[in-house]
Amino acid sequence: MTKRNLIILISGSIFGIILILLWLSFIPIAEVKEYFQELSPFWVGLASLTYLSAYFVRSVRWNIILSHSIKVSVKDTWLFAMAGNLMNYLIPIRAGELVKSWFVKQHYHQSITRTLPSIFIDKTFDTLAIVSVLILIPFLTIKISTGLFVLLTLLAIVFVISVGILLMAAWQKQRVLSWLKIPLRIFPRRFRTKLLGYLEIFIEGLNLFEHQPTKLVIATLLTVLGILLDGLYFYLIFVAFGIEFSFLLVLFGYTLINLSYALPQPPAQLGSNEWMMIIIFSLGFNLTKSSASAIMAFAHILTALLMGVVGYSAYAISGFEVFRMIFKGEKIDGKSDHADTAIE
Repeated sequence: MTKRNLIILISGSIFGIILILLWLSFIPIAEVKEYFQELSPFWVGLASLTYLSAYFVRSVRWNIILSHSIKVSVKDTWLFAMAGNLMNYLIPIRAGELVKSWFVKQHYHQSITRTLPSIFIDKTFDTLAIVSVLILIPFLTIKISTGLFVLLTLLAIVFVISVGILLMAAWQKQRVLSWLKIPLRIFPRRFRTKLLGYLEIFIEGLNLFEHQPTKLVIATLLTVLGILLDGLYFYLIFVAFGIEFSFLLVLFGYTLINLSYALPQPPAQLGSNEWMMIIIFSLGFNLTKSSASAIMAFAHILTALLMGVVGYSAYAISGFEVFRMIFKGEKIDGKSDHADTAIE
Protein backbone atom coordinates (compact mmCIF):
# COMPACT_ATOMS: atom_id res chain seq x y z
CA MET A 1 0.00 0.00 0.00
CA THR A 2 1.32 3.45 -0.88
CA LYS A 3 2.26 5.85 1.92
CA ARG A 4 -0.60 8.18 1.02
CA ASN A 5 -3.19 5.39 1.12
CA LEU A 6 -1.78 4.11 4.39
CA ILE A 7 -2.17 7.56 5.91
CA ILE A 8 -5.76 7.73 4.61
CA LEU A 9 -6.51 4.28 6.07
CA ILE A 10 -4.99 5.05 9.49
CA SER A 11 -6.52 8.51 9.81
CA GLY A 12 -9.90 7.19 8.63
CA SER A 13 -9.76 4.37 11.19
CA ILE A 14 -8.92 6.81 14.00
CA PHE A 15 -11.79 9.06 12.93
CA GLY A 16 -14.14 6.06 12.84
CA ILE A 17 -13.10 4.99 16.36
CA ILE A 18 -13.75 8.52 17.62
CA LEU A 19 -17.21 8.45 16.03
CA ILE A 20 -17.96 5.09 17.69
CA LEU A 21 -16.84 6.37 21.11
CA LEU A 22 -18.99 9.49 20.75
CA TRP A 23 -21.93 7.33 19.65
CA LEU A 24 -21.49 5.01 22.65
CA SER A 25 -21.49 8.01 24.99
CA PHE A 26 -24.71 9.30 23.38
CA ILE A 27 -26.88 6.16 23.44
CA PRO A 28 -28.46 4.27 26.38
CA ILE A 29 -26.40 1.08 26.14
CA ALA A 30 -28.47 -0.86 28.70
CA GLU A 31 -31.66 -0.25 26.68
CA VAL A 32 -29.91 -1.21 23.45
CA LYS A 33 -28.91 -4.57 24.93
CA GLU A 34 -32.53 -5.33 25.83
CA TYR A 35 -33.58 -5.14 22.18
CA PHE A 36 -31.20 -7.97 21.27
CA GLN A 37 -33.22 -10.34 23.46
CA GLU A 38 -36.13 -10.00 21.00
CA LEU A 39 -34.05 -10.76 17.89
CA SER A 40 -35.58 -13.41 15.58
CA PRO A 41 -33.07 -15.66 13.74
CA PHE A 42 -35.64 -16.43 11.01
CA TRP A 43 -36.04 -12.79 10.00
CA VAL A 44 -32.28 -12.26 10.25
CA GLY A 45 -31.74 -15.12 7.80
CA LEU A 46 -34.33 -13.72 5.40
CA ALA A 47 -32.78 -10.25 5.69
CA SER A 48 -29.35 -11.72 4.87
CA LEU A 49 -30.66 -13.37 1.70
CA THR A 50 -32.34 -10.11 0.68
CA TYR A 51 -29.13 -8.15 1.27
CA LEU A 52 -27.12 -10.48 -0.96
CA SER A 53 -29.91 -10.50 -3.56
CA ALA A 54 -29.61 -6.71 -3.90
CA TYR A 55 -25.92 -7.08 -4.74
CA PHE A 56 -26.65 -9.92 -7.15
CA VAL A 57 -29.20 -7.81 -9.02
CA ARG A 58 -26.60 -5.06 -9.40
CA SER A 59 -24.03 -7.57 -10.67
CA VAL A 60 -26.54 -8.66 -13.34
CA ARG A 61 -26.91 -5.01 -14.32
CA TRP A 62 -23.12 -4.68 -14.65
CA ASN A 63 -23.09 -7.88 -16.71
CA ILE A 64 -25.59 -6.35 -19.16
CA ILE A 65 -23.53 -3.15 -19.42
CA LEU A 66 -20.30 -5.10 -19.79
CA SER A 67 -21.77 -7.27 -22.56
CA HIS A 68 -21.38 -4.31 -24.94
CA SER A 69 -17.65 -5.01 -25.09
CA ILE A 70 -17.22 -8.55 -23.77
CA LYS A 71 -19.28 -11.57 -22.76
CA VAL A 72 -18.73 -12.44 -19.10
CA SER A 73 -20.71 -15.06 -17.21
CA VAL A 74 -23.17 -13.82 -14.59
CA LYS A 75 -21.38 -15.95 -12.00
CA ASP A 76 -18.08 -14.19 -12.69
CA THR A 77 -19.55 -10.68 -12.65
CA TRP A 78 -21.09 -11.55 -9.28
CA LEU A 79 -17.74 -12.76 -7.94
CA PHE A 80 -15.77 -9.85 -9.37
CA ALA A 81 -18.31 -7.34 -8.06
CA MET A 82 -18.29 -8.80 -4.54
CA ALA A 83 -14.50 -8.85 -4.48
CA GLY A 84 -14.47 -5.18 -5.48
CA ASN A 85 -17.15 -4.32 -2.93
CA LEU A 86 -15.14 -5.92 -0.13
CA MET A 87 -12.10 -3.89 -1.16
CA ASN A 88 -14.14 -0.66 -1.12
CA TYR A 89 -15.53 -1.67 2.28
CA LEU A 90 -12.09 -2.21 3.79
CA ILE A 91 -10.23 0.65 2.07
CA PRO A 92 -12.36 3.74 1.33
CA ILE A 93 -10.36 4.87 -1.74
CA ARG A 94 -12.58 3.20 -4.40
CA ALA A 95 -9.85 0.69 -5.27
CA GLY A 96 -12.58 -1.90 -5.68
CA GLU A 97 -13.51 -0.47 -9.08
CA LEU A 98 -10.03 -1.27 -10.40
CA VAL A 99 -10.23 -4.70 -8.78
CA LYS A 100 -13.30 -5.50 -10.87
CA SER A 101 -11.57 -4.42 -14.08
CA TRP A 102 -8.44 -6.32 -13.15
CA PHE A 103 -10.38 -9.56 -12.71
CA VAL A 104 -12.05 -9.11 -16.11
CA LYS A 105 -8.62 -8.53 -17.63
CA GLN A 106 -7.08 -11.58 -15.98
CA HIS A 107 -9.93 -13.99 -16.72
CA TYR A 108 -11.19 -12.63 -20.05
CA HIS A 109 -8.12 -10.86 -21.46
CA GLN A 110 -9.91 -7.53 -21.81
CA SER A 111 -7.98 -4.33 -21.15
CA ILE A 112 -8.64 -2.41 -17.94
CA THR A 113 -9.12 0.81 -19.91
CA ARG A 114 -11.96 -0.74 -21.90
CA THR A 115 -13.80 -2.19 -18.90
CA LEU A 116 -13.66 0.86 -16.62
CA PRO A 117 -16.41 2.72 -18.57
CA SER A 118 -18.83 -0.13 -17.79
CA ILE A 119 -18.11 0.36 -14.08
CA PHE A 120 -18.63 4.12 -14.32
CA ILE A 121 -21.97 3.57 -16.05
CA ASP A 122 -22.95 0.95 -13.48
CA LYS A 123 -22.23 3.39 -10.63
CA THR A 124 -24.11 6.15 -12.44
CA PHE A 125 -27.25 4.00 -12.36
CA ASP A 126 -26.97 3.89 -8.57
CA THR A 127 -27.61 7.65 -8.52
CA LEU A 128 -31.18 6.81 -9.57
CA ALA A 129 -31.67 6.19 -5.86
CA ILE A 130 -31.70 9.98 -5.53
CA VAL A 131 -34.79 10.09 -7.75
CA SER A 132 -36.49 7.42 -5.64
CA VAL A 133 -35.86 9.51 -2.52
CA LEU A 134 -37.36 12.62 -4.12
CA ILE A 135 -40.37 10.63 -5.38
CA LEU A 136 -41.06 9.24 -1.90
CA ILE A 137 -41.19 12.63 -0.16
CA PRO A 138 -44.84 13.47 -1.05
CA PHE A 139 -45.95 10.09 0.35
CA LEU A 140 -44.22 10.55 3.70
CA THR A 141 -45.38 12.51 6.72
CA ILE A 142 -42.00 14.06 7.45
CA LYS A 143 -40.84 17.61 7.92
CA ILE A 144 -38.04 18.63 5.55
CA SER A 145 -35.51 20.39 7.74
CA THR A 146 -32.94 22.83 6.39
CA GLY A 147 -30.20 20.22 6.70
CA LEU A 148 -32.24 17.57 4.88
CA PHE A 149 -33.19 20.07 2.17
CA VAL A 150 -29.51 20.92 1.59
CA LEU A 151 -28.61 17.20 1.48
CA LEU A 152 -31.36 16.43 -1.02
CA THR A 153 -30.34 19.41 -3.17
CA LEU A 154 -26.71 18.25 -3.26
CA LEU A 155 -27.79 14.72 -4.14
CA ALA A 156 -30.01 16.03 -6.92
CA ILE A 157 -27.05 17.99 -8.34
CA VAL A 158 -24.88 14.85 -8.25
CA PHE A 159 -27.61 12.96 -10.10
CA VAL A 160 -28.00 15.62 -12.80
CA ILE A 161 -24.24 15.81 -13.38
CA SER A 162 -23.80 12.01 -13.52
CA VAL A 163 -26.71 11.42 -15.89
CA GLY A 164 -25.73 14.48 -17.92
CA ILE A 165 -22.25 13.07 -18.55
CA LEU A 166 -23.74 9.70 -19.51
CA LEU A 167 -26.27 11.19 -21.94
CA MET A 168 -23.78 13.59 -23.50
CA ALA A 169 -21.32 10.73 -24.02
CA ALA A 170 -24.08 8.69 -25.66
CA TRP A 171 -25.35 11.31 -28.11
CA GLN A 172 -22.72 14.05 -28.26
CA LYS A 173 -19.48 12.08 -28.08
CA GLN A 174 -17.39 14.49 -30.17
CA ARG A 175 -18.63 17.50 -28.22
CA VAL A 176 -17.72 15.87 -24.92
CA LEU A 177 -14.24 15.08 -26.24
CA SER A 178 -13.77 18.66 -27.45
CA TRP A 179 -14.70 19.97 -24.00
CA LEU A 180 -12.32 17.58 -22.28
CA LYS A 181 -9.46 18.66 -24.55
CA ILE A 182 -9.54 22.17 -23.10
CA PRO A 183 -8.18 21.38 -19.58
CA LEU A 184 -5.68 18.93 -21.10
CA ARG A 185 -3.82 21.78 -22.80
CA ILE A 186 -1.85 22.36 -19.63
CA PHE A 187 -0.06 19.01 -20.09
CA PRO A 188 2.98 18.41 -22.35
CA ARG A 189 2.08 17.30 -25.90
CA ARG A 190 3.27 13.70 -25.47
CA PHE A 191 1.36 13.21 -22.24
CA ARG A 192 -1.69 15.04 -23.65
CA THR A 193 -1.82 12.74 -26.68
CA LYS A 194 -1.70 9.69 -24.43
CA LEU A 195 -4.48 11.02 -22.18
CA LEU A 196 -6.68 11.83 -25.17
CA GLY A 197 -6.29 8.26 -26.38
CA TYR A 198 -7.55 6.98 -23.03
CA LEU A 199 -10.45 9.45 -23.03
CA GLU A 200 -11.55 8.43 -26.52
CA ILE A 201 -11.67 4.77 -25.45
CA PHE A 202 -13.52 5.75 -22.28
CA ILE A 203 -16.12 7.94 -24.01
CA GLU A 204 -16.60 5.27 -26.68
CA GLY A 205 -17.48 2.84 -23.92
CA LEU A 206 -20.00 5.26 -22.40
CA ASN A 207 -22.23 5.46 -25.47
CA LEU A 208 -23.28 1.80 -25.40
CA PHE A 209 -26.99 2.71 -25.09
CA GLU A 210 -27.01 4.80 -28.27
CA HIS A 211 -28.55 2.01 -30.37
CA GLN A 212 -29.67 -0.31 -27.56
CA PRO A 213 -32.58 1.33 -25.69
CA THR A 214 -33.76 -2.07 -24.43
CA LYS A 215 -30.60 -2.46 -22.38
CA LEU A 216 -31.17 0.99 -20.92
CA VAL A 217 -34.70 0.02 -19.82
CA ILE A 218 -33.56 -3.30 -18.32
CA ALA A 219 -30.67 -1.66 -16.47
CA THR A 220 -33.06 0.95 -15.07
CA LEU A 221 -35.54 -1.70 -13.90
CA LEU A 222 -32.76 -3.69 -12.25
CA THR A 223 -31.65 -0.53 -10.47
CA VAL A 224 -35.15 0.03 -9.11
CA LEU A 225 -35.31 -3.61 -7.99
CA GLY A 226 -31.95 -3.24 -6.24
CA ILE A 227 -33.18 -0.15 -4.36
CA LEU A 228 -36.35 -1.97 -3.27
CA LEU A 229 -34.33 -4.98 -2.09
CA ASP A 230 -32.06 -2.66 -0.08
CA GLY A 231 -35.11 -1.17 1.63
CA LEU A 232 -36.64 -4.60 2.20
CA TYR A 233 -33.42 -5.88 3.77
CA PHE A 234 -33.37 -3.05 6.31
CA TYR A 235 -37.11 -3.33 6.93
CA LEU A 236 -36.64 -7.03 7.76
CA ILE A 237 -34.05 -6.02 10.38
CA PHE A 238 -36.78 -3.90 11.99
CA VAL A 239 -39.08 -6.93 11.86
CA ALA A 240 -36.36 -9.15 13.36
CA PHE A 241 -36.28 -6.84 16.38
CA GLY A 242 -40.07 -6.74 16.60
CA ILE A 243 -40.17 -3.00 15.86
CA GLU A 244 -43.12 -1.79 13.83
CA PHE A 245 -42.23 0.91 11.32
CA SER A 246 -43.39 2.14 7.93
CA PHE A 247 -41.71 0.37 5.00
CA LEU A 248 -41.69 3.62 2.98
CA LEU A 249 -39.90 5.45 5.80
CA VAL A 250 -37.36 2.63 6.09
CA LEU A 251 -36.83 2.69 2.32
CA PHE A 252 -36.42 6.47 2.34
CA GLY A 253 -34.03 6.50 5.31
CA TYR A 254 -31.89 3.55 4.25
CA THR A 255 -31.57 4.92 0.73
CA LEU A 256 -30.26 8.16 2.22
CA ILE A 257 -27.74 6.18 4.29
CA ASN A 258 -26.56 4.34 1.16
CA LEU A 259 -26.28 7.62 -0.76
CA SER A 260 -24.10 9.02 2.03
CA TYR A 261 -21.41 6.51 0.99
CA ALA A 262 -20.59 8.89 -1.86
CA LEU A 263 -19.02 11.09 0.85
CA PRO A 264 -15.64 10.24 2.43
CA GLN A 265 -16.10 7.35 4.85
CA PRO A 266 -14.01 5.63 7.53
CA PRO A 267 -13.02 2.03 6.72
CA ALA A 268 -16.10 -0.24 6.90
CA GLN A 269 -18.25 2.89 7.55
CA LEU A 270 -17.05 2.64 11.15
CA GLY A 271 -19.11 5.08 13.22
CA SER A 272 -20.56 6.94 10.25
CA ASN A 273 -23.39 4.42 9.79
CA GLU A 274 -24.33 4.66 13.45
CA TRP A 275 -24.54 8.44 13.39
CA MET A 276 -26.44 8.52 10.09
CA MET A 277 -28.97 6.17 11.69
CA ILE A 278 -29.39 8.51 14.65
CA ILE A 279 -29.65 11.63 12.47
CA ILE A 280 -32.15 10.16 9.99
CA PHE A 281 -34.22 7.68 11.97
CA SER A 282 -34.01 9.02 15.51
CA LEU A 283 -33.83 12.79 15.06
CA GLY A 284 -35.70 12.78 11.75
CA PHE A 285 -38.31 10.02 12.12
CA ASN A 286 -38.72 10.00 15.93
CA LEU A 287 -37.46 6.44 16.37
CA THR A 288 -36.03 6.05 19.89
CA LYS A 289 -32.25 6.29 20.19
CA SER A 290 -32.06 2.84 21.75
CA SER A 291 -34.07 1.07 19.04
CA ALA A 292 -32.34 2.96 16.21
CA SER A 293 -28.92 2.16 17.70
CA ALA A 294 -29.75 -1.52 18.24
CA ILE A 295 -30.92 -1.89 14.63
CA MET A 296 -27.87 -0.19 13.11
CA ALA A 297 -25.36 -1.88 15.43
CA PHE A 298 -26.72 -5.29 14.48
CA ALA A 299 -27.12 -4.42 10.79
CA HIS A 300 -23.53 -3.14 10.69
CA ILE A 301 -22.18 -6.37 12.18
CA LEU A 302 -24.37 -8.51 9.92
CA THR A 303 -23.39 -6.70 6.71
CA ALA A 304 -19.71 -6.80 7.68
CA LEU A 305 -20.00 -10.56 8.21
CA LEU A 306 -21.85 -11.13 4.92
CA MET A 307 -19.50 -8.86 2.99
CA GLY A 308 -16.47 -10.52 4.53
CA VAL A 309 -17.58 -14.11 3.91
CA VAL A 310 -18.84 -13.59 0.36
CA GLY A 311 -16.02 -11.19 -0.57
CA TYR A 312 -13.33 -13.54 0.77
CA SER A 313 -14.94 -16.44 -1.10
CA ALA A 314 -14.88 -14.34 -4.29
CA TYR A 315 -11.14 -13.76 -3.90
CA ALA A 316 -10.59 -17.44 -3.06
CA ILE A 317 -12.28 -18.43 -6.34
CA SER A 318 -11.04 -15.60 -8.58
CA GLY A 319 -7.56 -15.08 -7.14
CA PHE A 320 -5.88 -13.22 -4.26
CA GLU A 321 -3.10 -11.69 -6.37
CA VAL A 322 -4.78 -8.31 -6.87
CA PHE A 323 -5.57 -8.13 -3.13
CA ARG A 324 -1.88 -8.53 -2.32
CA MET A 325 -0.88 -6.06 -5.04
CA ILE A 326 -3.07 -3.33 -3.59
CA PHE A 327 -1.86 -3.79 -0.03
CA LYS A 328 1.75 -3.80 -1.24
CA GLY A 329 1.15 -0.63 -3.25
CA GLU A 330 2.07 -2.29 -6.53
CA LYS A 331 0.84 -1.21 -9.95
CA ILE A 332 -2.03 -2.92 -11.67
CA ASP A 333 -0.52 -2.74 -15.12
CA GLY A 334 -2.10 -3.87 -18.22
CA LYS A 335 0.51 -4.51 -20.83
CA SER A 336 -2.18 -4.83 -23.46
CA ASP A 337 -4.07 -1.88 -21.98
CA HIS A 338 -1.76 0.79 -23.39
CA ALA A 339 -1.93 2.24 -19.91
CA ASP A 340 -0.38 1.97 -16.51
CA THR A 341 -3.18 1.85 -14.00
CA ALA A 342 -2.14 1.98 -10.38
CA ILE A 343 -3.70 2.10 -6.98
CA GLU A 344 -2.44 5.44 -5.78
